[in-house]
Amino acid sequence: MNSKRFALLMVYSLIIITLIFLPKMVTLSFGKDILLKTEPVDPRDVFRGDYVNLNYEISTIDLDKTPYDRDFLFGESVYATLSEKEKYWMIDSISHTRPDISDKEVCMKGVVTGNYDDTLYVRWGIESYFVPEGEGIPIQVQMENASVIVSVGPGCSPVIKQLLIDGEPVTFE
Repeated sequence: MNSKRFALLMVYSLIIITLIFLPKMVTLSFGKDILLKTEPVDPRDVFRGDYVNLNYEISTIDLDKTPYDRDFLFGESVYATLSEKEKYWMIDSISHTRPDISDKEVCMKGVVTGNYDDTLYVRWGIESYFVPEGEGIPIQVQMENASVIVSVGPGCSPVIKQLLIDGEPVTFE
């Protein structure tokens, strides 16, 4: 009886772990890669270690220049339609519901963190990029010319694929 109970516990544990990581693995494998311009913040968390905290140009949306369906409230979901503009992907429009997109567009889902003076602030869920211990501060110093390759899945969920500084991938030894 104990071996059956142990086997069941192991199977349940495996299912839970799979359910946690599977959506991100699917997005990284089958999602569309886009390049976003970043704006860095700070590099250290006592509990999680070194990371680079990223802010994106697309996190601050000027509602006077961006078409939207109706006003947004704090905590609401926002869907952004993005297309490639020269080098980086930028927002074309935002809405409360998932938009229909063409092959040359992607949809990203975020959460409204503020709405002041016709400016919408959005958190996309890709604001932290974890790095090996001791690497956060050296990377942070170079973040002025940083960008990120993000994979966006069919469910409009973004996942960071690669951090770039001056167009070159950041690697660790």
